[in-house]
Parts: sequence; C-alpha cells; structure tokens
Amino acid sequence: MKSGVEITEQGIRNDEIQGEAVIKLKELFPDCRSLTLRETGFKIREIINQILLKYNQKVVLDFEGIEIITQGFGDEIVGVFVRKNGLDFVKNKIKVINANNFIRGTLNWVVSYSKKMAQNNSSS
Repeated sequence: MKSGVEITEQGIRNDEIQGEAVIKLKELFPDCRSLTLRETGFKIREIINQILLKYNQKVVLDFEGIEIITQGFGDEIVGVFVRKNGLDFVKNKIKVINANNFIRGTLNWVVSYSKKMAQNNSSS
C-alpha cells in the first residue's frame, strides 16, 4: 500500500479523503466465512488500536464475505472498547459495513452487554 496506513499488505485500505482506515476482514481471513475465535478478535482489536493511536482515523470494519461471528469475537472488536472508552467512543471511531443481520445482531448484543458491564463497574 502506498498510503498512510500500512499495518499489513492485505486487508487494510486507507481512505485519506474520508479519514478512514478500512479493515476488510475477508481479505485478512480468506479461508473463513465465520469468525469465531476470541483470539482472532484480539488480533483485529490490536490492528484497530494501532490505527487509532498511530493515525487517529476512524476504523471501518468491512464484513463482506463473512457470514457469522461469535459473541467472543464481537466482544474483542467492540465490547472491550465500549467497556474501556464508552459507547460514544465506539460510535465515533468504529464503523461496521457489509454486515448481515446475524452479525449486526451479535454486535448489538455485545454492545448492550458491555454497556451494562461498564455501568456496573462504575457504580461499584
């Protein structure tokens, strides 16, 4: 890649005009139609963190070609951010595209659960 975000040769595209870095999950995991491991989500979260810290760009998670994710994977890519930084941070810094209803439902559940966990931890 010739642009500012060069985290990996495959799967990350930088859109300098929009100020976004697109993570194409299918290109990172070409043999997968489902992302089920928490460890895989952790790897994606590390990429997201690197983009946010180094380039301060919005991260776009492109789920094209992915059919299923687990709650554990979803927790690693959005839930951890909700608990650490709040829902507004996630809304402003992470965008999901090309996700089917199952993936959106799973991510919505993770966000809802993480909000409750964050609220419980702050009131303790």
